Amino acid sequence: MQMFKVSGCASMVRAAVFALLGILVSACATDQHYWAPPLDAVRIQESRSANCVDNEILLAGRDALAVVEQTRRDPDNAIEKIFAEMTVSAVIGEIAYCDSMEGEEEEKIQAALSDFGALSYNAAYLRPRFSSLTTFPSVYLLSKPSSHRIIVYFPGVDAAAGPGDLLQSLKAGAAEDQPVAGQPYIPRGHGGFREGIANLINDGFFLQAKSLAELEEECSQSAKSDRAPDRKTVSLAGFICTYDVADPTRSDPIELVVAGHSLGAGVAQSALGAFNGMTWIREPAGGWAVAAPERNWPFRVRAAYLYSPPLALYPRDEGCNRVSGGAVNPIDVYTVHGLTDLTYSIIKEGDPVPNLWRPGGPSINCVEGNHFGKMVSIPRGEEPDIAARTPVTIKWDNPFPHRLQSYRKALANALRRTQDDRPGAKDEKISEPMGGY
Repeated sequence: MQMFKVSGCASMVRAAVFALLGILVSACATDQHYWAPPLDAVRIQESRSANCVDNEILLAGRDALAVVEQTRRDPDNAIEKIFAEMTVSAVIGEIAYCDSMEGEEEEKIQAALSDFGALSYNAAYLRPRFSSLTTFPSVYLLSKPSSHRIIVYFPGVDAAAGPGDLLQSLKAGAAEDQPVAGQPYIPRGHGGFREGIANLINDGFFLQAKSLAELEEECSQSAKSDRAPDRKTVSLAGFICTYDVADPTRSDPIELVVAGHSLGAGVAQSALGAFNGMTWIREPAGGWAVAAPERNWPFRVRAAYLYSPPLALYPRDEGCNRVSGGAVNPIDVYTVHGLTDLTYSIIKEGDPVPNLWRPGGPSINCVEGNHFGKMVSIPRGEEPDIAARTPVTIKWDNPFPHRLQSYRKALANALRRTQDDRPGAKDEKISEPMGGY
């Protein structure tokens, strides 16, 4: 099915080049899906050396997880909890890159899964099998038993096995809405990121069961038959069954925390509607609209943390890649459905990626986009500031501002300062996290 169209002769030339490159890339691409064994089958050694990251990073993750557990019962510490969850997701991202380790990509993936185990997470990794051009995007799923929550993490381009992810990142031309009734909503915007979400949909990633009760029944039948998980497919439903994610005492939807860095943050933005169960519907007057999830939809997006997010959603028609009339403004759709308030766009001063394709600025693709959600700005040498405002002005004298490590360190410092400022903080002892996030 043809899903994306870009107008203009230059766009047609780019599309032809992308198609040729894609064929070359797909010829050497391999399908990769990995499940880690459940934690009760693995002995975690606290003193072990990390496979992908050093122990300092794992310690930062454990400390942040402990703060999440502390603040879960204290609604007055909402900012502290947000910084803690941001730090946890950034640590997960550093592990997912696994760029400090030499060796084949399969070894790195297995090492990353082991490091997630050191943080008490069950984890799985996948790349879609049915991509027409590339195996894109990479996804990690993480959860703890009975936590009723899954962390979905999309790594950036540094984690790619080959040129496929970079190719998708370059497909920044605006893509038209082409609604299909009942199909998951993919917001209008960056063509490469949208194509990644279509790959996940075609791979059966999002869901087989249509309600939590139906999903629990499928899990029960699977357990009775003693059926091993299908290692060729990693889906949300299969992950939940394999690792007992659902809390049996709860009937509300399973919570999803969606995060990503750089290219991964672009994919995460484009996936929020599908994760939240939003679909296209035909209006009586003949137009198209985006419907809220079905009443029994078994998931809800709890938060989205976007580190160095590129401009992935395109709400405007200006530019040399004009989109035909009747398009739905994706940021308006996200706002109406509550996703904008759940999203944090975390942007470090001097990072060029969030400022590519800015409105009115130079762009090889002539596209315009907007950031959305709560802006978390990280000025040089300062702590992050959460505010509903535009990102800080780009400056070029900050070394390596795009690296996820610099984001994680700034957030961890802000978290420590927030803790130190609390009354009685010096008398408290942070314990190891138990379950939860």
